Amino acid sequence: MGESRISIFLGQYEHGVDDKNRLFLPARFREKNGSSPFILTQGLEQCLFLFPSGAWENLASKLDQLPLADKIEERAFKRMLLSAASEAEVDSQGRILIPQMLRDYARIKKDAVVLGVLHHVEIWAKDRWEAYRKKARVSFEKAAPHLEL
Repeated sequence: MGESRISIFLGQYEHGVDDKNRLFLPARFREKNGSSPFILTQGLEQCLFLFPSGAWENLASKLDQLPLADKIEERAFKRMLLSAASEAEVDSQGRILIPQMLRDYARIKKDAVVLGVLHHVEIWAKDRWEAYRKKARVSFEKAAPHLEL
């Protein structure tokens, strides 16, 4: 049977980050994690990854069995991902706190884009997302025929 829509993150939203490093998280995303804190960490291509608790546990299981032959690379990957991770609790106003280190990593100044990407959420600096999206369009067009859409 297919996955429930409840566990899938979809859509794109734009929000500002306030002076206290807080970002509004769309209600549709908050609802998918119940009252559990999310896990926020550095992602790929200089965005941030936000995982609901269940998806984070799945990722942790995969990290335990990472199939990299080069153990130095494996340790480096785990260290980079996990050392930057922190719990992100949603406050009463629907916001999460982005630690300054992660805000600097993603180069988020004021405007952010919050994306649903199946089992996790990505947070991008708005200008970086717009630049990335233009490049990614080429990959999207190349992949589309293989998906029989």
